[in-house]
Amino acid sequence: MISFCRANRSLVSRSNRSVQRCASVAASISLPGSDVQSDDELLDYARQYGSTVFHATCTCKMGPDAMAVVDDRLCVHGLEGLRVIDASVMPTVTSTNTNAPTIMIAEKGATMILDEARQKLAA
Repeated sequence: MISFCRANRSLVSRSNRSVQRCASVAASISLPGSDVQSDDELLDYARQYGSTVFHATCTCKMGPDAMAVVDDRLCVHGLEGLRVIDASVMPTVTSTNTNAPTIMIAEKGATMILDEARQKLAA
């Protein structure tokens, strides 16, 4: 994080033409401010204002192993009538945005629920 803050400042201060065109704007919005200089100050700033843009995934892993929370029908192991149908069932984080895979999981889960309801009605 400290290296990133220092690299960002270095980039803004370069004399490269493309950077110079944006330098005045970048300098006005560049955070942390010039009063934050030491590694400790940069780290304190990062701790206070830093956040993540990562989407929570993989907290209820799907699979047959002991670490898995849900099975391949998205049913929670050991509990009847409970499913998890969201990005948390991904066994590993995708290398792309999580939106499309999450929609696919939701659509597949909805289809499974409807299919099971139809089977119960037909029985």
